[in-house]
Amino acid sequence: MVKLGFVSVLLGMVKSGYMMDRVLLILGNLGFGSDGRAAMLDAGVVECLVGLLGGAELDSESTRERCVGVLYVLSHGGLRFKAVAKKIRVVEMLQKIEKMKSEKANEKVQRILEIMSEKEVEEEEVDWEELLDSGFSGRTMSQLSNGLDESNANSNEF
Repeated sequence: MVKLGFVSVLLGMVKSGYMMDRVLLILGNLGFGSDGRAAMLDAGVVECLVGLLGGAELDSESTRERCVGVLYVLSHGGLRFKAVAKKIRVVEMLQKIEKMKSEKANEKVQRILEIMSEKEVEEEEVDWEELLDSGFSGRTMSQLSNGLDESNANSNEF
């Protein structure tokens, strides 16, 4: 479904309100795969769901819970979700949501808030130029692009 571009179709259905509960269930299932999460982030699903949760359009508690469920699945996508979520203020919106009737939905909200508050692990300083230069010191880029010639055919140097 992801490769065929159905995420944008499903998002359009959510925006129109057509079969919203079922479509949110499908989006939640698609979000378990990395391709599905990427396609959903590309299509703007987070922005759409936050808009729905922040508005008064959702009259069904189950629909609110499914929106939170999809956000929860997407939150496991790493830094990209965090960047989008910070930009559109997901934390502030989730803190404003009144307690939901479902304990599972409340746990998902709490877990998303925890994920958003976690600090990114700082990577150690790497001198990428030095690292790249050290691996290619014996050969030029033209030798690499031309492949092996007779003089280097039996060489141990790479």
